[in-house]
Amino acid sequence: MRKSIWIILASLLCLFFIQPAAAQTESTELADGQPVAAQTGCLEDGVLRVGSSDPISTMDVHLTSEEYMIPLNIYERLFDIRVDEDGLDLLDPGLAEDYTVSEDGLTYSFTLREDAYFSDGTPVKASDVAFTFSRMLSHPGSKQTDFADMILGAQDVIMKKRDQPEGIRVLDDRHLDITLSEPFSGYVYLLASPPCSILSEAFVKKVGDEYGSDEETTLGSGPYMVTGYSKEQVILEKNPYYHCHKGEKLSASSVWLTTLPPAVMYSSFQNGDLDILDTNLINPDAVDEIIDSGKWLKRLVVCDRVEIRYLMMNMDTPPLDDVRIRKAVQLAIDRQKILDELYGGAGILIDGIFPKGLIGYCKENQGWLKYDPEEAKRLISEVPGASEARLELAANSQTDSRKLTMLQMICDDLREVGLNVSIVSYDSESYTYLRHSGDLISYTGEWSADYNDPDNFIYTFFGNRGKTLYRSSNFADEEILSRIRKARTIKDWEERMDEYAALERILVREDAVWVPLISTEHLFVLGSRVRSFQPFWAGWSSMYFRDVEMKE
Repeated sequence: MRKSIWIILASLLCLFFIQPAAAQTESTELADGQPVAAQTGCLEDGVLRVGSSDPISTMDVHLTSEEYMIPLNIYERLFDIRVDEDGLDLLDPGLAEDYTVSEDGLTYSFTLREDAYFSDGTPVKASDVAFTFSRMLSHPGSKQTDFADMILGAQDVIMKKRDQPEGIRVLDDRHLDITLSEPFSGYVYLLASPPCSILSEAFVKKVGDEYGSDEETTLGSGPYMVTGYSKEQVILEKNPYYHCHKGEKLSASSVWLTTLPPAVMYSSFQNGDLDILDTNLINPDAVDEIIDSGKWLKRLVVCDRVEIRYLMMNMDTPPLDDVRIRKAVQLAIDRQKILDELYGGAGILIDGIFPKGLIGYCKENQGWLKYDPEEAKRLISEVPGASEARLELAANSQTDSRKLTMLQMICDDLREVGLNVSIVSYDSESYTYLRHSGDLISYTGEWSADYNDPDNFIYTFFGNRGKTLYRSSNFADEEILSRIRKARTIKDWEERMDEYAALERILVREDAVWVPLISTEHLFVLGSRVRSFQPFWAGWSSMYFRDVEMKE
């Protein structure tokens, strides 16, 4: 019954009609006694209220790799990703109204739109674009160097030898060239990702190291601007200088983003104090209640996550250094049981590296990995001493209960086929250190798309030895690593996709570098003041507020 409900919900992806607006209730209090900004009586039209599970620590997009809710809405990028009526992801112009690529695939020439302004009224110039990518490389706290290190001369900026990469050339206020060190066919898709948000050179230099710390030190050219900031709440208002895209209308005049604990977030939504409930941010039991009650059926929005959840295996650790054991682990885990019991069947099994919804997803590479514990036992029996060797499943002490349950289910499956496996918990700092130093034996992880290109997955995990060490796989086949790097440079579209499909088969089916697990759905519930909502194309919790239509 539960699974059939999710099938029904998937068909309601574009059905967002809501019941008549409910009266506002008294404000809810946070765990520390601070009141939520929801008000009693009549709420101003056009105010959108959403929740966040963690305080926004910075609005400097170069200093975070996770907090994208604010950057998505206050900044613009050269390009944008939009979802069409058929649910397909399309690359749209952003700050760049036009671009060309040289015949050798190295140089991108951009023309900026004339009507782009920061929220202080100053125009967005090509020099701001050059400054942004240079800062991405040079800032000592930058977590986004991967989004600019393909530019010619990027390493010179990282090493403090130059202020700006050799490959960036500003021609005038509206035109610039960016030359890469080698061709990269997915580059324009990368430029549409949040880390590539364009900053104001003059403003950033004016406020210095305080940039992004509050509303006075933050400036963008996106549809909204920050007008209030605290640990409990961020307030956004329409940017009066924003150029709306063709046919675009900003229905939400302002946004209140409030930090709430999971239990309080759900009760706040029930009380009418939140307009969109992200079920990824509340307790799993509450999600079950929402689904099973049927009360919210016509207010649900379901989208696929462009993600993969996986079990990484350290190929430097016996007996995982034997491909037969790694294949046995793949066969031993009942992935469908994990999906059904922990996620109510709301998702699909993934058998490779590229999730559904990502460019490069190959149907022919799906369906091969079956749950087969008997075959797993046979493979283990072929490897002397494999059943006696001690294996660890690493857990982060801050891991939530559902992920811990998944680890336990995997541990039970592996023990059932004869492997000596135990779960070992590490504090967050130790867990991160061990993973990045290549010393975790095995762990579960998840990766969601930053930009819609297979490079974002395969190169991120297997682009070079440094990347495989950083994620504790320690995969070291230089021939395959080299092919992954060269795949970025293939200009012919079909040839490039074919090469990625071949590499996916080698890595997962032949070398068994990891166990692909599942990709889940993301469920949102709309309040009575919201008419419709289009989730972010990759299924993130972060969202474009421009894609929310409020009731008039």
